[in-house]
Amino acid sequence: MFFSGGMAHVLLIFILLWQPILLNKLVDKIRNKYYQYQKNRDYDALTQGRIMTVTQEIELTFLPWQPQKKIKDTSGLTFVNQTPFTDLSVAVKSLQHGDTLLIAEGTYQIPIVIKKNNITIKGNGYVIFEKSAAHSKGYILSQGDNLTVENIECRYIRVRDGNGACIRQEGKDLTLNHVYFHNSQEGILETSKNAGFIKIFNSRFERLGHNGQAHGVYTNKAELFIYQSLFIATKSEGHAIKVRGKKLTIDKSIIVSLSAVDSRLIDMPNGGEMVVRASILAQGPNSSNGQVIGLGLEGVTHEKNSILLSDNLIYLERIGVNKFLTIAPELHKSISVTQNRNIVIGDGGIENEVESNSYFQSRKELGLPNYPKLSKSFCLKNIVCVIR
Repeated sequence: MFFSGGMAHVLLIFILLWQPILLNKLVDKIRNKYYQYQKNRDYDALTQGRIMTVTQEIELTFLPWQPQKKIKDTSGLTFVNQTPFTDLSVAVKSLQHGDTLLIAEGTYQIPIVIKKNNITIKGNGYVIFEKSAAHSKGYILSQGDNLTVENIECRYIRVRDGNGACIRQEGKDLTLNHVYFHNSQEGILETSKNAGFIKIFNSRFERLGHNGQAHGVYTNKAELFIYQSLFIATKSEGHAIKVRGKKLTIDKSIIVSLSAVDSRLIDMPNGGEMVVRASILAQGPNSSNGQVIGLGLEGVTHEKNSILLSDNLIYLERIGVNKFLTIAPELHKSISVTQNRNIVIGDGGIENEVESNSYFQSRKELGLPNYPKLSKSFCLKNIVCVIR
């Protein structure tokens, strides 16, 4: 029996040496099992062994979004300026340049096409748009210039090509205030022919993304300005924010993966000027991309390229390799990168370590709450705080 066992082992070794492909497969299998084992251990250490869904993590970490109170009691009527309508579609068709559309409280499944300029859309109380898209593009298809949208919840927008958006911006210039876009393929998709701006205030983008091609916000040419807003748990390998325009400014906001399978938190694939101030950036354990911020990684097309990161709290908690800041090689010698007073938690910031930042290996060193919770003290200091 001993002799038979020995011969069997010799035969196995001979076969593996004779067929190196089999040996490589065996080695890969052992390596993958080890990496998965180590990943599971690291994940259990981060989460203290608690198993939660992404939805549960969101509920544990953030207060729910709340609509603004009614501007006035309209008895269920929608108004264009001072003119009442019982039918939203009729009201939309009546819009002229510069009008304000005040929508009655309720849930709507008929999409909106805006062709006029300088239109304002306001929800009067709790207004929900869901489950529909104009021309298989977005719930609001904006073909005019300078649209403003306020106090709207938008959800469950999906189309066949995977780019179903709450707002599809084909005109120039868009302003959002207190909107809640979630559980759709995309929050905003801008495809304008003319460079303009998108300004986002006091808004929430949650569980958005699709197959790596759709994102929380995507701009083709527009400059993007984000102030006191949330980007939570981007899904399906989407980026929270992807900007091809020449400028991105993020101020007093929160961008967090939690356990969602997202990609980068911030991506400017063609370069440009990036400013991130007084914000919380939190890369989660299941992020598919080890890079948190990317600049110029799909070809640099902008003349001015710079990065300013100031007074941010940054969590780098992906299981595996992390890299906080990745810049296209052709920019390494010419780009201006300024980092001031950022607090960086985790290993991924070391490669870009600068003297003016503070670096920590874990939350425990700072006395911060365990994953997935965020620092409420930092939030209260810098942001209109919705952290529990």
